[in-house]
Formats: sequence, structure tokens, C-alpha cells
Amino acid sequence: MARVSLLILNFLLCSAAAALVRHKREWIPPRKPLVENKDYKNEPVGKIYSDAEGLMGKKVLYYLEGKGASQYPFRVFVVDHDTGDIRLTRTLDREEISVYNLTGVARYTDGTLAEDNILLRYNVLDENDNPPVFGVIKPGAVDELSPPGTPVMTITATDADEGINAQIAYSIVSQTPADDMFYITSSGELRVKKPNLDREKVEKYIVVVKGQDMNGDPSGNSATTTVTINIGDVNDNPPTLEKPYYEGSIVENTYGVEVMRLKAQDLDLVNTPNWEADFEIVNGNEAGYFTIKNDPVTNEGIIMLVKVLLLADYPPEWIHVKTN
Repeated sequence: MARVSLLILNFLLCSAAAALVRHKREWIPPRKPLVENKDYKNEPVGKIYSDAEGLMGKKVLYYLEGKGASQYPFRVFVVDHDTGDIRLTRTLDREEISVYNLTGVARYTDGTLAEDNILLRYNVLDENDNPPVFGVIKPGAVDELSPPGTPVMTITATDADEGINAQIAYSIVSQTPADDMFYITSSGELRVKKPNLDREKVEKYIVVVKGQDMNGDPSGNSATTTVTINIGDVNDNPPTLEKPYYEGSIVENTYGVEVMRLKAQDLDLVNTPNWEADFEIVNGNEAGYFTIKNDPVTNEGIIMLVKVLLLADYPPEWIHVKTN
């Protein structure tokens, strides 16, 4: 009889020790990281597990909470209430949501918690599914005769991907006119290539630029944009007169009248200081009968008689004028 008592006592002690063991719950993550745009509908992407299942004769049910499960967007992730297997109902888009922070919940059928909640974190890996995007690009400008290497403008595009998939390299597709006057660095700096930009020949260039992600790898996505480059004027053309000589007449005993106009021609940009001519009488006006002034609208030199002139005192002769 004593032996029987000892056996019963030993059984009770073992049962008490077992009751003190903490239930184990864990999240079994997916074997591989989740990649956007991949179809995982036919395979579990994780699992919630608790060894409280079956203890005390109670069944454990599993639930998911959080954004992407019980919150919008709803039911992207779902869990099998019986097995704890987690599945996806649609493909993921990293550009929409890059990280899902979910909560795994284990409850008995009566609604009480079987375990403490567990955090389930899903990082969505990027796929190169977005091309570079160029915004509105304002025209660039550079002066004619600028030396090689002169910066014109910086062109940038954006890419919604990340890492190498978002690293963009730039190149020129075409230039119009096709004078090969510009080059672009891989980082997007558009610069002068040749020293002979001439506004009087070409006032603007149209450059088509390509941006390619994966740092320019041929397998990357690409996009193009069209850039206008306006060539600025510099004072690189001297003025000339329409005719080598002019003839005019005046009435003696008069003054304060216009004698003649000398038309200047200049290839620089019209109505700018580079275009406006300055006139000067260099000889033939020692007595000071004449002055010359500039008409800024027509770019003409206007010779004026400013003193009464008597023919006897001033026989016909040449007045020499220069313009610059």
C-alpha cells in the first residue's frame, strides 16, 4: 500500500511542475523575404504558433490585426484561424506600403487570450518596376563662345524604387542642330563641349536627355526629356555702316536742324547694349558746327547742325565719322 501512495504522489508532483511551464508562442517567418509584384497566393508567408493548443481542453484560434489585415488596406494578409498559416491575398506594392507591422493574436474559443500578442514585421523588397520620371524642366541658357566645360544646367529625374533601382545615370540621345556642342555627366550636369557656340548662327539648341535607372545599366528602366538651351549674346560683332560714304545738304544761316542719318548694322542681339552703336566725329568738324548722337530705336547716328553756318566760311568738305 505504501508503494501505491508513493506512485500517486510522484504523479501529482509531475503534474504540478508541468503546470508551471510557460506556453510557447512564436512567429515562423517566411523562408524568403517578400518581394513586391510576386504572387504568393499559393504558399504561406509565415505562421503563428502556440503550444497552448489543447491544454486544458481548449482550442486556440489565430488572428491578425493592423494595417493590411484588420485595417485598411483590409485583408492583404490573412491567417488561417485553425493552423496559424499566414497568406497573401494579392501582390504587394512597395511604393504603396514598404513595411507591414502586424500583430499576431492567439485566443481561445471563449475569446480569452491564450498568449501575449506578437509583433509580425514584413519588409517588402523592391523590384525595379518604376521608370525614372522627369518633371517640368525650364530652358537652360549659356553665352556664346563659352569655353568647354562651362555648366549650362543640371537635369534631374526621380524614381519611386529604392537602392540601385533608383540610381539614375544620364546621357544625351540627340542634339538639334547636330553640332555636338554639349555633353552631360552621369549625374545630370549639362555642360559645353565645344568653344564655338555662335548665337548669330544658332540661337537655341534642342537636346534630348535620357535617364536610366540601375545607374545606367542597359537592363534598367529609362525615360527621356527634351531640353531647350538658349544661347546668350556677347558683344562679338563690330558695327558697320550701310554705306561707305553719305552726302547731305544744309541751308546757310540755319542751325538746330538734322543734316542726315547714318544707319549702323550690328549682328549682335537687337535692342541690347551689344547692338547699340556709338558714333563719333573724328575730323572735319574742327569749328564745331556739327554734333552726332545715337537714335537707340533705329540704331542710327543723327548728324545735327548746331551753329549757323555761312557757305563762305565753310566750303563743302568731308566729315569723317566712326562707329563702335
